[in-house]
Amino acid sequence: MSAVAEIIKRVESELAEFWSAPDESRAEPAPKTRASTMNFVAVGSRAEVERLKEQAEDLAETHAGRTLLITLDDRLDPLSVQADWSATCRRAGEVPICYDRVELTFGVAAAERVASVVSALTISDVAVIVELAPGAPNVLGDALAPICDRLVFDSAETCIERIAEVARGTRAPLADRAFVRTFSFRELVARFFDDMPEACRAIRRVEIARSAGAKPDPAALFLGWMGSRLGWTFESRGPTQPGGGVVGRARGADGAPIEIALIDGPPAPADAQAWRRLDGVRLWTSLRGEPLTLGCVRLDKAPGTVRWTLEGARSAEHLHPLGYRDETWVLAKTIDSLEGDRLLREAVLAAAKWSAL
Repeated sequence: MSAVAEIIKRVESELAEFWSAPDESRAEPAPKTRASTMNFVAVGSRAEVERLKEQAEDLAETHAGRTLLITLDDRLDPLSVQADWSATCRRAGEVPICYDRVELTFGVAAAERVASVVSALTISDVAVIVELAPGAPNVLGDALAPICDRLVFDSAETCIERIAEVARGTRAPLADRAFVRTFSFRELVARFFDDMPEACRAIRRVEIARSAGAKPDPAALFLGWMGSRLGWTFESRGPTQPGGGVVGRARGADGAPIEIALIDGPPAPADAQAWRRLDGVRLWTSLRGEPLTLGCVRLDKAPGTVRWTLEGARSAEHLHPLGYRDETWVLAKTIDSLEGDRLLREAVLAAAKWSAL
């Protein structure tokens, strides 16, 4: 028997022993109740393991099941796999609910076995959700994407070209933490066109402001979303110009040119994540031949709120809070819906085309 097969057998045996043993914490020992809502497979670098453990603990409060934490370690024997596991029981009223976690570290050569190992250790009859953390080794992500029921990533941390590369290798629905975080911006921009759809077909200039920084540019996915919804073809892209000059061009579905301008604002306030954030979107269009400018821009003194404006053929102004959700909520939102997400897939692929220009 190979070393990998022995690891699988040992983990399965020890977990089976845990689940078959009665719960001794009760006055009268009783069978354990397993919470099996999903298999959550988190893939990352060695440096990300502790954060992924904390994330798994928080997620288990609402989405209990089996968690597999997977990484690669080039210090191990290339053909080896190291495994560890733990199980936790918590009470939901009088009933103890139990769930478990398996940690797997692969040697470089053993990494090609990751799909079969994960398939062997996941609980049958529930979904397999794979999240690729920013440091997830490509060899692991490429192998696991085709076997999952949902693929989770964060385009605020991982470049859109890599996400598109992995997406092309799976038919699984996609879910993006950054897409969840920026839902309010997209919803407010889409609201401009609720009762004037002809204006969305007449857009001739897009201006996106975002915070400066070294992490992936959120403008790419926003442009990908708009372009994929409206049938745009991205034609050119250059470096950002001082003051927000034109940095790219697209063609609308009607063949008319569209200017794309990007503005670098100040860095986002320092926090644990330090993502680059969307700060504002402005659109220049027309309505029945009259110019119309649309704006959805964060307030300088209240960045959790945007000013939504119509100027020109129509006039309006409203303030809208963007809302705040912590990362446990954001992750839960990305995995709650298991139907296909064609909108996000198309946005990712369009964003990758823009970024590759």
